[in-house]
Amino acid sequence: EVIGLRKGGRKHVFPLAQFVDGRPVPGISEVLSAITNPRLAWFWLTRPSPELDGRVPIEMLRDDMVEDVLRAVRALS
Repeated sequence: EVIGLRKGGRKHVFPLAQFVDGRPVPGISEVLSAITNPRLAWFWLTRPSPELDGRVPIEMLRDDMVEDVLRAVRALS
């Protein structure tokens, strides 16, 4: 699963930052499982997180720091 944000009535946009080489970064589906609202999930992924010492979760996922991000998102839910 990837994050799709509704644009207009029926269209969706898929933020490119969640992909590496055309594939979803590891951990995206687990974040969506913990934060089921796609907009809230994307907001959390793209902002510095106090649970991660101010680091940005999507950047950490892209740097293969999946377990750290998943621990933080589980703590929120």
